[in-house]
Order: sequence, then C-alpha cells, then structure tokens
Amino acid sequence: MRISGRWLAIAIIWTLFIWCNSLTPGEGSSSLSLGVLEMVRGMLDSIGLPSAWITNFLIRKAAHFSEYAILGVLVTRAVDGAYAHRKAQLCGICLALLLVPSIDETIQLFVPGRSGQVSDVLLDCCGAAAGVLASYGIAHLRRVRA
Repeated sequence: MRISGRWLAIAIIWTLFIWCNSLTPGEGSSSLSLGVLEMVRGMLDSIGLPSAWITNFLIRKAAHFSEYAILGVLVTRAVDGAYAHRKAQLCGICLALLLVPSIDETIQLFVPGRSGQVSDVLLDCCGAAAGVLASYGIAHLRRVRA
C-alpha cells in the first residue's frame, strides 16, 4: 500500500481544522452557526425562496456532514489514490474515518458548553462514507470515459 504524502498532509490539516472547531466553546460555536443560518436565510430570501425551514439544528448537522464528506475524499485520495479498491486500503480508510469523528466528539466532552454525541459520530461517519463513495464514483466515471 502506497500512501500519498501530499494528500495525507492535507487530510491531517483538515482533521486539525475539524478538531480546532470542536475546541470552540458552546457559546462561540452557536454564534458561528447562527451567523451561517442568517446568511443562508438571507440568500434564500433574496432569490424568493422560502427560508423558514432552515434551522440552526439543520445548519449544524449539515456542517458535520459536509466537513466529514471532505475528509472522506481527502483520506481516500491519500490512502488509495489509484482507486484500486484493495482490502487493506479500504480498511485503513474506514479505520481513519471512524477514529477521527470519535476523537472529535470526545474532545467536545471537555469543552465548556459542548457535548460529545454518539449521533454526531454516526452522522460524521455517514458524511465520510459519502465522500469516499463520491471519490470512487468519480474515479470510476473517469475510467469509463477514458
């Protein structure tokens, strides 16, 4: 198994970004997500689409899913850049993408106003899986077209 140092470095930096977000106390985290909520609602309102259905809860969960989908892409690229689908590579990807959110939620147990949630680990893993599947799907489409 050959690991791409460049993609691994990017995946590590992204992981640190995720973990640094988890170190933000609850009040700061809520303030940030409420700011994103206002921005999204403002954008929808400006183009005449309903925005009341967008909630802070939805924004926070979408952020979890999205940041881990990106991590899924990065880890896949680092560990299986040739998209060979080897068992050892897939196991490495799965292990990394289970450990990172588990550590992430554990970090939050020690941050004022935050709490670690098993449901967030599951959501994070779903986001990571979506990123992995997107990576392999795009690689497959590229091979078919070539």
